[in-house]
Amino acid sequence: MSGVATPLDKHVLYGVRVIVEKQPLDNIWQPFRWVISDLMPLQPQAGGGAPPINNTRLERLRAHGGIATGDDLFFADAWLDLHFAEAEAYAENLASSDPAIYLVLRHGEEEDEDELDTADGDDAPDMHVAELSLSPYNIQDYEDCGEDQVEKLPLAGPIKEFVCAFVDAHYHPEPFKKRQRDKANLDARTGGRADPRLRRQ
Repeated sequence: MSGVATPLDKHVLYGVRVIVEKQPLDNIWQPFRWVISDLMPLQPQAGGGAPPINNTRLERLRAHGGIATGDDLFFADAWLDLHFAEAEAYAENLASSDPAIYLVLRHGEEEDEDELDTADGDDAPDMHVAELSLSPYNIQDYEDCGEDQVEKLPLAGPIKEFVCAFVDAHYHPEPFKKRQRDKANLDARTGGRADPRLRRQ
């Protein structure tokens, strides 16, 4: 990566911070659920052409001084991948009734996340941000699989402004041209009569 990116760059990695809340449930089978609390833009950087590897484990959110903000708030920093070859998919997303950022949360392999400990003794949930995408096509495989938690977040604010400018710079759809039938040539071939293909056998 090479410095701060602009929408004119063909490949951009837009940094974001995802805030996730662990909400308790009154259910013996599912004692809690993960809810996306916020998604904050960080800084876009020029990419090198390869997609980022988003498999970022959630960490406990802390205030200044390293003090934990509570038992229910976690965060992960990840990359939103924008590539000029997928600009058409972003354009379709923007044209929809509810433009969105698609986020995939994935459980790890630990069976009992209450037993997990970080270096400073706090429990760390075995949950990861596995994917961030602006393409409704790319997210379809995750939805079909059904093993991950797929969240649809509003595409708004500075991220939407950047995506709009990126699409304007890289998506140039071909104008639709209605095919004109050459009636003069058709009449010449049929001698002014009906198309012989329409005659009854």
